Amino acid sequence: MRQLKFLSVLSFAALAFSSAAAAVDPASDFNRLLNDYRATEQKLPRDPELTRESDGSEIYNQKGALAAIELRRHITQDTLSRLEKIDPADMRPQDKLSYQIFHWALEDEQRELAPDIAELPDLLPLNQFDGRQINLPRQIGWQADHPWTRAREYDGAIRRMLDFGQWTDGAIARMREGLKRGIVQSREIVNRVIGQVDMFAVADPDSSDFMQPVKSMPPEISGKERSRIESAYHAGVADELIPAYRRLSVFLKTEYLPHATEQPGLSAIPGGKELYRYLVHTETTSDLSPDAIHDLGMKELRRIESGMEKAKEDAGFHGSLTQFRQYLHSDPKFRFKDPGAMLAEFTRVKNTVATHLPDLFATAPKIPLAFRFYDAFAAPTKPAAEYTPGSVDGRRPGTVYLNDWDLPERPTYTSEVLELHEGIPGHHLQVSLALQNTALPRFRRFGEETAFVEGWALYAETLGPELGLYTDPYQKFGALSFDAWRASRLVVDTGIHWLGWSREQAVDFITDHTALSRTEAEEEVDRYTVLPGQALAYKIGELEILDLRTRAKLALGPVFDLKRFHDALLRDGAMPLPVLDQKMSRWIDLEKNAWSG
Repeated sequence: MRQLKFLSVLSFAALAFSSAAAAVDPASDFNRLLNDYRATEQKLPRDPELTRESDGSEIYNQKGALAAIELRRHITQDTLSRLEKIDPADMRPQDKLSYQIFHWALEDEQRELAPDIAELPDLLPLNQFDGRQINLPRQIGWQADHPWTRAREYDGAIRRMLDFGQWTDGAIARMREGLKRGIVQSREIVNRVIGQVDMFAVADPDSSDFMQPVKSMPPEISGKERSRIESAYHAGVADELIPAYRRLSVFLKTEYLPHATEQPGLSAIPGGKELYRYLVHTETTSDLSPDAIHDLGMKELRRIESGMEKAKEDAGFHGSLTQFRQYLHSDPKFRFKDPGAMLAEFTRVKNTVATHLPDLFATAPKIPLAFRFYDAFAAPTKPAAEYTPGSVDGRRPGTVYLNDWDLPERPTYTSEVLELHEGIPGHHLQVSLALQNTALPRFRRFGEETAFVEGWALYAETLGPELGLYTDPYQKFGALSFDAWRASRLVVDTGIHWLGWSREQAVDFITDHTALSRTEAEEEVDRYTVLPGQALAYKIGELEILDLRTRAKLALGPVFDLKRFHDALLRDGAMPLPVLDQKMSRWIDLEKNAWSG
């Protein structure tokens, strides 16, 4: 399971503190509160739930974990009490937004710290999407292609390798405690993680991919400094990193896997349903119940499937939807011949969007967008595509990672909707515009509220016709299939974590209601299993944005300007949906008054 959003609002606040001095005329009481909060956060002990034994091993310390939770509870309540004594009416508009976002985060933190929720996530510290067992090799793999240029950067990598061993032992200690309480991942997930770990637990350190960055060390680092780095780096890989992977592999195979659950999801473990209720709230930033979301997904599917019938007819196919999906799965013309063909197709879509973008948006990203294929070790557990933000200075482009693993299963007719979602005007445009807006406090420039970020990306998919796309009925069907996929998430995620569905039941539901292949459906179900609630945020966020657009059009009539609507929606960064709703309601009133005046 990944760490929860705002797992510590302390870290959320810490981002704000670094920019407090740069904020425009901030209210002094609010600034003082943030600074006090930062100082408190910095004094908190690291990993209080772990105790190091005399032999160097780590064990789970429940007393330490509970004490840390109680301390966080006290800090959060104290900060919230102080915050609510500050009158936001005296703040400037941007500071009011910061106040609202911070207030929402503190209340969310209180819910997370409830006794039946707070401790459980620590006992599920890794999965196939999250954890240093996959993040560290991904980072080092990137550095192999973009070598460090300074000795201190290699020294930092060596320290991270040394830390990895401690992280591994801590993760094992947490999982052992989870085993005692019946809190364990499902068998399919454990096997996926074992597959990742075994790729790096190699016998010969010199053949390890981890050695690539030092093998590509630039000639500017030379002499004794180069020899020192080579020796220390090799020792880090041989004596710390690979042994840690081996320890993790042995533990997972001999202790953990035999006790893994057959049924996926939180509904299969003690306290899981209580945690899921919290995750539904924090991920969707709404008060919808799991049952209401399940029903909403079924309703959305009925709406979408009527559109799929129309696209099928436009394609000249006279069979059923099921037969049409089978046709799309079986005909080779709907599959990429090679990775080069996939890359060319996504480039075509990006160029088409770029031509029409000024019609819908007043501002384009300054950060460039690039496509790249997943590393081979990561591809089998990754989705069809995924976005990684670029650097603010534009030196590192925003990147859409494409998946060419099992290429015969990758369809051609979803390229347009995928680019709209992951690239422009989806994640790349939204994230880049926030990063570029240096007038925003740092925590809002880098905001990651899933319901906003992913809701925007789904909304971006609906803009295809206005951006010169979906003229082909197969691409239109692909877009509708993606819409059905996201609606299916509402059904499947709640099915797994709330209603006790099996993995097979969840996979069958997706293949019955979307054009995803079985391989893709299995990847998705395993993703929902370890990221509970996250998949709900997409559709909930999209529906909120569509509702805001409808409300604005009805209120403003002929003076409604889509460019201005998009600018108002995106310019202040990501935020919880209730805060967004209030912000956009104020914008609608201002627009109405400006035109009527």
